[in-house]
Amino acid sequence: MTRVFAVLFVLFPATSAFAADRVQAGQWETTMTMGSVKPPPTRYCITAAEARAMNGDEETVRKYVVESTAEKTQGRCAVKSVKVMKNQTIVAITCGDTEVVNTTDYFGDRYASTSSNGTTVSGKRLGACAKP
Repeated sequence: MTRVFAVLFVLFPATSAFAADRVQAGQWETTMTMGSVKPPPTRYCITAAEARAMNGDEETVRKYVVESTAEKTQGRCAVKSVKVMKNQTIVAITCGDTEVVNTTDYFGDRYASTSSNGTTVSGKRLGACAKP
């Protein structure tokens, strides 16, 4: 179950609340810590379409997070709530009987996230996405 929640932190790193370009499309790197475990950093590309969804109003962000969670967890997890405030988001996700609340603060091209299960995640934008 911890692995599912860890994946969710990587999937939704860029859901914030600045009025313009809260999230920039491009290559991002995420570093996670789960207790004493620190997996290697993960790199991923946020497309322009994903950035537009993540930069939307609360309803748009909620729709994106709900759809992404359903797809990435193959329906094992569900979004209970999404709250977007200034430079912070709070997302509650349930997987079975387990609920984790993730709070993320955004600082332009980086973010910091903590969860109710003790996981911390930090992310930074590296630049444009690598060409395939």
